[in-house]
Amino acid sequence: MTSAPEHLDRPLYGEQNLLLSRGWGVASHVSPKATLRLTACAAPALRYRLLPRDIEFRAELLCVSSPPSSSLFLTLSAWSQLTYTVPVTDKSDPGSPLKISGTASFTERIVANSVTSSSNFKVEALNVSGRTIVLLLASFDEAGPHGGGTHHLVKIDHFFWGDIAPGGSFVLARSRSGRRTYPLETAVEPKAEVGVQYVQFVDGSTFGDETRAKGILGLRRVILESLRRLDTATGKEEFLALLAQKIQPDDADDFLKTFRQTQKDYGTAAARAQVHT
Repeated sequence: MTSAPEHLDRPLYGEQNLLLSRGWGVASHVSPKATLRLTACAAPALRYRLLPRDIEFRAELLCVSSPPSSSLFLTLSAWSQLTYTVPVTDKSDPGSPLKISGTASFTERIVANSVTSSSNFKVEALNVSGRTIVLLLASFDEAGPHGGGTHHLVKIDHFFWGDIAPGGSFVLARSRSGRRTYPLETAVEPKAEVGVQYVQFVDGSTFGDETRAKGILGLRRVILESLRRLDTATGKEEFLALLAQKIQPDDADDFLKTFRQTQKDYGTAAARAQVHT
């Protein structure tokens, strides 16, 4: 059985600190531009509604889990819209060559039994291995407190050009604009978790599970073979015919689009020079 809400009948105005004794409640008679701080334990179970009477107000909700593993800061609006901000956590195996940092924010608007949400995150990584990275595979899982989680796969392959030098920092994942609507689920603690799955260094050494890179390593062989054919083409016509051929899989053909665009913009000689390098 769901417990009755905790009612705050007294007027709320100015700056006030409120300690909730139960997991959810209702507050009314909120004065204009009131700034409230609401505190409660058992963050995953916490729900709070502020019911203003056609006025503006601001409210900050601080939830501390027990035992205190993290702090979540929430901003409530007059339309029951909540924004949760959590730190990005690194779930990689010990010895990961990357240091992970960042935050993720989840904005939810709950109407009846549905949730409309959006996420805003930026995950940054620092190469702390002391070695140059040429291939990186990672996952990023993000989810707000009421469902709608997303699993992201991150692939950074510098085998053919570029690298991640020792001490180099870069953005591993960044959010895109957009909203999602889905059924309301039981509240849980929001999460933003990164897992480094596989890393290949320029010296051939690796970190992680090589089976996860099986597809990419096979893709490299297809691309290399195509580049060798292009590089050894005996004349302009043969080169253009090979460049126009679509190869499989699609990811390998996508790699050749760079050279096709160079040929279109700057001519065949420029494309051949790019292939050769």
